[in-house]
Amino acid sequence: QGLPEALDELAVRAGLPPGRPPRPGWWPVAVLAQATMTLLQVVGGLWLLGQIIGVVPPNLGVPVLLMVAGIVGGPLIEWSCRLAARGPARRYGHEAERLLREAAAGCGRARVLDPLAAELLRYREVREQYARVTGAGLATGAGAAAGTATR
Repeated sequence: QGLPEALDELAVRAGLPPGRPPRPGWWPVAVLAQATMTLLQVVGGLWLLGQIIGVVPPNLGVPVLLMVAGIVGGPLIEWSCRLAARGPARRYGHEAERLLREAAAGCGRARVLDPLAAELLRYREVREQYARVTGAGLATGAGAAAGTATR
């Protein structure tokens, strides 16, 4: 009784390892690289716009190259960051899962297995007392089954 609520409470309390996952050392470099790729796209786009308006002399090579570098570089940086973060994220997830499993096992032991073992022990004591009173042995089929259930 109350096991689902206790498990929910344990999941909230012990769900994640303490603290947030540490931010990797390469994170600021990746953010700077992504910002640079965005800036390349904006500069290339403004340069092309300036050519269309007539403010900048016509030259498609450099602005298009800047835009292509930003358009291709951004996803490449994102992909490499995803690969670099995958290992630490997996370790963090395994640790969180281990903590949840330990908490659930402890809760199950305390709320299900221990009371069940105590009840089986009381049942066995009652059967032994009954056997003494009636003179019957404990080696009968039901007695042997009850004896092995507590082990």
